[in-house]
Amino acid sequence: MRAWIAAAVLLALTGLSGPAAMAQDSLPAVQLHAGSDAPAIAPYIRYTRDGGDIAARPPAEVVAGASERLDGRGVHFGPPGDRTTVALKVRNAGTVAGSWILTTGRGSLSHFRLYEVEDGRLELLVDGTDPEAARENLRTYQAFSTELALEPGQEKTILIDFLSENSTYMPLRIETYGTFFKDRRANIAMVSGVVLGVAVLIFLNFMFFSITGHREFVWLAVAEGFFALNTIHSEGYFTIFFLPDAPLLGVAIEDSIKCAFAVAMAQFARSFVRTAATFPRRDLVLKTLIAAGLAVIVLQAGLAVYDQAFREMLHIGTWFITVAVALFLPFIGFAAMRQIGRQLWPLLVGWGSLALFIIYAAIASMGVFTWLPVNWHLAGPIGLFESIMVTLALGLNLKKIRAAQQEADANYARSMAERLAISERAKQLAEEKAFALATVNSQNALLHASGHDSRQVILALNSAIDVLKRSDETGAHRELTEILQSSSNYLSEIAATTISGAAIVGNESGFIALSAFKGQALIEPLLMMFRTLFAGKSLTLTSEVDDHAIIVSDRPMLMRALANLLSNSYHYTEAGGATVSLRIDATRAIIEIADTGVGMTPAMVRQLADDAVPRAREEGAGQGTGSGFRSARRLIERLSGSLEIISSGPAGTRVRIVLPCAQLAVTPCTTSELDGALPGWRVLDFDRRDAFRAALKSAAVPQTRVAAATYDDTTVTRGRLSETVGMMLIKPLCREMRDHPALAAVSEEV
Repeated sequence: MRAWIAAAVLLALTGLSGPAAMAQDSLPAVQLHAGSDAPAIAPYIRYTRDGGDIAARPPAEVVAGASERLDGRGVHFGPPGDRTTVALKVRNAGTVAGSWILTTGRGSLSHFRLYEVEDGRLELLVDGTDPEAARENLRTYQAFSTELALEPGQEKTILIDFLSENSTYMPLRIETYGTFFKDRRANIAMVSGVVLGVAVLIFLNFMFFSITGHREFVWLAVAEGFFALNTIHSEGYFTIFFLPDAPLLGVAIEDSIKCAFAVAMAQFARSFVRTAATFPRRDLVLKTLIAAGLAVIVLQAGLAVYDQAFREMLHIGTWFITVAVALFLPFIGFAAMRQIGRQLWPLLVGWGSLALFIIYAAIASMGVFTWLPVNWHLAGPIGLFESIMVTLALGLNLKKIRAAQQEADANYARSMAERLAISERAKQLAEEKAFALATVNSQNALLHASGHDSRQVILALNSAIDVLKRSDETGAHRELTEILQSSSNYLSEIAATTISGAAIVGNESGFIALSAFKGQALIEPLLMMFRTLFAGKSLTLTSEVDDHAIIVSDRPMLMRALANLLSNSYHYTEAGGATVSLRIDATRAIIEIADTGVGMTPAMVRQLADDAVPRAREEGAGQGTGSGFRSARRLIERLSGSLEIISSGPAGTRVRIVLPCAQLAVTPCTTSELDGALPGWRVLDFDRRDAFRAALKSAAVPQTRVAAATYDDTTVTRGRLSETVGMMLIKPLCREMRDHPALAAVSEEV
């Protein structure tokens, strides 16, 4: 804050600084020697402010009136806005004739004329008010200049009449042709180098932005772009080639570029340091300066119609905003170093160097102290240094962020490795549990098939008991009848227990429990259960299973369906055996069961395929009803699959099951990932009971569109969830579950 007050006081001194002391001696002459540059000419210059139009007055009167002297070695005539007359006398002090170039170093002035006093009258050498003459002179010398050709001992008096809107600084020099054009070439090389360096930095910033997406790179590139424009304009190239006859437009462009650079750099600081979150009060100051800078830029559009006082105030406002931003940014950089990290030290160095130069340039160019020298050529290198430092700060900050990210990744990898090591035993136990559960489920399927056959035996036994009771009028066979009745009741209890254990078959609610399992895990338990039965009839039971096949389906339900079909093969095959095959076709699982049984007639096949026929009946010895096949088909269809009889005849029967959502590999995922991939569904983690209950109550979808994910695939849990949610998902989950028609169909409707 103290620095701002100091800057404001310095700027306020613009109107308080008085002119230099009045010269008491006559106009001295600059002593020139052929082949050598003139010494510093500030001591030889005399001037007067607000001298009016010198063309309407006698030259002797004008020269006599130009009596003020310059303090110091800088050629500065005080604050801008007044018409200034400059007198300078030169003499060839050598013995041979010589030629020099007198250059003003300025090209953007509201009024400029350069005269030579010859024979008591004024001869106009350079007329800056004539657009064509000004354009020709500037393109030749890059600043208002004239040639001086002097014979030995010859003297010339030069008068300059000019008016400037932004600065009265005029670096007058007298140089030989060689020195002058050498300086011009050096200036062109300097400007080209600075612009090229800035262009490279802009390219790097946009490249970093495309990689990281951080907007601070864009703002820095914009600020660097305005700095490049300021370098070109301050060296006079815009004026030389485009604005020789529009000095006010040149001033407007210059002040707009300064404000735009300050605004872009302030916005870069806000974006990079995130001042809105880290330094709210400083962020408010930056936003105020940005708003003021934008307002000044907008006001520059009407510079030509404003009066002189308002133009001066607008010019002072431009410098005030630029200086304020330049002073404030180093404080932001220092605070950022303390808050974010010391890797931002280039930010403080770059902004600090730029702040010092802008303060110096503002004071010198405004003419607060006429003795203070001005070297605008330093603006390019200093600005380039500042841009390099700020870009370096961005790079160092990205490096630190990357290092922190790598450290976090390494810690996460170590944590995952520890968890994996801890869970090795748990995984082994889980596999053993899964195998045991698969065996139990397979046995349940076999019990269901056995219960189905037991019902036929019980019906026959009850019929025999009924006949025996009716024929035994004397009670001679009462004891036998009671034994048979007891046996029937016992068998009925066994059958009821068997079928209740396989209650899933009779559940028509549509509830399924999806899991991802290998084909071997489906087929092997069935073979283990039925192989002994088949061997008892001297039958073979073989399998052909794709080792890499993975199916997303309800394994217990699918196992029960296959058990029904294998039970049919067992009952109606007297020689040969059966083969179960499983293969993957695109994203479908193809399961086929082929046996060498007695087969079915075409009429029976048609009846089984026709859902309108309530109960099929095979004629002949088999006496089958087809209930096992129909039950299996209902289960398969609940799993979005299909079951059909491919062929059936005396040589045997072949049936085919086609199931969706099968592949050779799956991609694991979390509950939240699967929840986000299923619009219209909510996937909740049942293993986190409290969170599950809370999420179930607040779910925005019906409970029939809620899926519970759990590791617990027991029959008890299945029964509980079938009354609470619409589907059960067995962990570990995979992304391929979202492709199952039972889930995808609802997602498509939504």
